[in-house]
Amino acid sequence: MHQLPIHIRSFGDIRAFIALATVQPFRVMVRHEDRHVNAKSFMGMMCLDYTKPIQVFCECGDADFQSFRQQAAQFIA
Repeated sequence: MHQLPIHIRSFGDIRAFIALATVQPFRVMVRHEDRHVNAKSFMGMMCLDYTKPIQVFCECGDADFQSFRQQAAQFIA
């Protein structure tokens, strides 16, 4: 499992990140404090506090993670 800190700054960022996570063929989860949510879930993502960076967890291989990391570069904290 790979992890990546991201920072969401706006509602548009939430929508863009969900769109990115949704097209991934692997599981993408987000953790903030004691909450774990599916990054492909709009309702789950809307219940997080974005005042601080959040952790993204990807259940994938190294090559898939590097590709995801490049696509998510605008969100990396």
